[in-house]
Amino acid sequence: MSAELKEQLRSAAQEQGFELFGVVDAEELAKVPFPPNRCLETPEGFLPGARSVIVLGMHIWDPLQNAVVTSVLPDGAVPFDDVPGSQYYNMYYEITEARAHRFAETVREAGFRTAVTHFVHAKVAAHLAGLGWIGKQTLVITPSLGPHVRWACVVTDAVLPYDEPFTEDLCGDCELCIKSCPVGAIAPGYAQGVEPGKKVDFWKCIVPQEMLADPSPGWVKHAPHYTERGSQECLICLDACPVGREEHERRVREYSTKPTG
Repeated sequence: MSAELKEQLRSAAQEQGFELFGVVDAEELAKVPFPPNRCLETPEGFLPGARSVIVLGMHIWDPLQNAVVTSVLPDGAVPFDDVPGSQYYNMYYEITEARAHRFAETVREAGFRTAVTHFVHAKVAAHLAGLGWIGKQTLVITPSLGPHVRWACVVTDAVLPYDEPFTEDLCGDCELCIKSCPVGAIAPGYAQGVEPGKKVDFWKCIVPQEMLADPSPGWVKHAPHYTERGSQECLICLDACPVGREEHERRVREYSTKPTG
């Protein structure tokens, strides 16, 4: 029954636009350390009695899907930490989480509890669920779409067949993502074996700067701005990755062309 349910859930995920679907043992995911100041928690922290984490991946194909709106953090606060009163809206979070909630209805209809979240270690969960390789810029690199995928997780007490971790090295000798970073935030070499939070220099990286009153010159120069507090996440190291680029760009062309017939 659990294998049959898993395939039913895979179909339900596809109906919500998640073409990547995998399942990881909640207990195994909880063993993996995660970096500080990210509001991350173990599956059990979101759902007592958690047994499985369903990992859902969606192709993000337009830069505007990476738009963010944030309030200014007070002095001394750390971006992405739990800061009372702060405002943070991320378009791909909102898209994937809303659709993950719709998907989770199918799990609940099957008689199981769920918790939808981005704040388990989603990138590691995707790797353990066999969906991609953790690249040298710490993004999940998928075989078909490279890093052009964003993730949501559904924690559940359902016991489902677990997928095997992804083992193929999709990076090899390539270090284009490292070399592309205009602020030198990415340390050379593989992410595997590096202490969580040490592969990418958090305070050099352009992305966290979006929440600060006085962001770095790198953010001012390289992050597209829409309004006083609205911008686009930096995608430079993501776009530098050649894996999946051909398929990603083919889809962008397709979605940007008037259908015929």
